[in-house]
Amino acid sequence: MGDSSSPLVVIATPVYNGAKFIEAAVRSVRAQTYRPLVHCVLNNASTDGTGEILARLTAEPGVQLIVRHNSETLPQADNFNAVLGLIPSDAKYFRLLCADDSIPPDAISAMVRVAESADNVVMTAGIERVNGSERPHYFPTETEIFEASNAVARILSDEARIPHVHVLYRTDVLRAGEEFYATAYNATDIDAVLRVLSRGGRMGFVHAPIADTTHHPDSRTQTYDKQHRTYIWEKFVFIERYGPAALSNTEFARLRMRYRRIVYRRLLWWAATGGLQHARRDLERLRVRGSLPSLLDYLDAVVAWPAHLYTKAVSRLHEPRPWPSDAARPVS
Repeated sequence: MGDSSSPLVVIATPVYNGAKFIEAAVRSVRAQTYRPLVHCVLNNASTDGTGEILARLTAEPGVQLIVRHNSETLPQADNFNAVLGLIPSDAKYFRLLCADDSIPPDAISAMVRVAESADNVVMTAGIERVNGSERPHYFPTETEIFEASNAVARILSDEARIPHVHVLYRTDVLRAGEEFYATAYNATDIDAVLRVLSRGGRMGFVHAPIADTTHHPDSRTQTYDKQHRTYIWEKFVFIERYGPAALSNTEFARLRMRYRRIVYRRLLWWAATGGLQHARRDLERLRVRGSLPSLLDYLDAVVAWPAHLYTKAVSRLHEPRPWPSDAARPVS
């Protein structure tokens, strides 16, 4: 796909010490069937030969590769934000590609097709493969277009999953003076998705793989995430921040209570297993948000635990049932 009327798409890659993976990432971009395409890479003062690999790849023909180098290493979210500054002003869409991931050859073509198929599609997602296996997503297959508030409700309440770091955004979601990837969160990519959708428009979803994610011993999910254990807390915050406008009052109250109980049980678990530093950290966060647990709150969280375990182990999530034949769909 691609001609003089096709919108310019930018792939943005922040990289730090990515010598093992960066060439495969770049070549997956060059293998895309879509044009016009530009690949912007920001080398975060790597020390492992990443710069030399990028210099060699820049000299090769194919998709334009724009490479810049930081003089000093930035925190990860800051480097994510900085690479977005390389996006050409005439680009209509952008998508992040981490240096240890890759993109199936027809992914950008499929994402642009869906993004252009309806009015006001601000972001487009799809199916993610992790180490070669497709992850379930729980979005109904009957449509590729979802109203933004409905997408937020599905993500928060149904736990419908999109590969947050791999979505295709319209460039006009970027706002001057705003951190697109908020440095206050570990799950900054999830916050970006929910913040963009909370401002309205539509979300597209490609019912095919659009990302190949690699989990390896040095990846963030296996290092920083396991060390700092922020996922449950940040999910609770995201529910409080983005849930009220997308969920009914009843559903928001149910979901907020569910995750408060999970946070309280996590505090008890950490206190019992030597994770007191995490427990103290999250207790202070709860105090700031006016949600410090009482003894009755802890008791309620423990009593509700068997039902939570049943839901996870037995009931668990399933792909959505087929829609009725006369079910309403978003209008293009």
